Amino acid sequence: MAAFALVLASVFVTGAAAAGKAPVTVYSVATGVQYINTADDRERGQSNNPFDDATKKLFPKNSGTGNGPFAGDVALYALSLFGDAALKKRAGSAVITCYFNYDQHAFCQAYYKLSSGATLVASGPVDFKASGFTIVLTGGTNAYIGVRGEVRVAPAPNKAQRVDFELIG
Repeated sequence: MAAFALVLASVFVTGAAAAGKAPVTVYSVATGVQYINTADDRERGQSNNPFDDATKKLFPKNSGTGNGPFAGDVALYALSLFGDAALKKRAGSAVITCYFNYDQHAFCQAYYKLSSGATLVASGPVDFKASGFTIVLTGGTNAYIGVRGEVRVAPAPNKAQRVDFELIG
C-alpha cells in the first residue's frame, strides 16, 4: 500500500511539473511606501476596553528592539517591475500590503500587474529581518488564470529585488 501511494505521488508531481508554465522572472524596485503605525490604537485599547484591570497584564511587552514595526502595523509598498537586471525594460508594477505581527514578521499580499495586462497574486509570511522570502502564488488573470506555485524574492544588483515566479497549472 505504501509503494502504491509513493507511485501515485510521483505521478502527480511529474504531471504537475509537466503541466507547469515557463518560469517568469522580473526585477522589482520600490517606488513608494506608506506605513500605518497603530501605536495610538494599542494605547487606546489598553486603557479603553470592556475588560477588567487584570487583563492589562496579558498585553505583550515591547521588546525594546526599536521603533517597530509592531503587531497591528501595516505597510504598503509600490514597486516598478523590469524584465532585465539592468532595469531598462519596464515589465509592469506591483503593490504589496504587509500586516505585521511580532518580531518583524508579517503576512503579506502581493499583486503583480505585468505589462501584458495579466496579474499574478501571491501571499504568505515574510520575515523582515531576512534578505529574501518565498510566498505562495495563489492565482492570476488572463494567461495566468488558475495558476499556482510560488514566488521567490531575493536581492539583486542596482538596489533591486529578483522576483522568480515558479508557475504550476
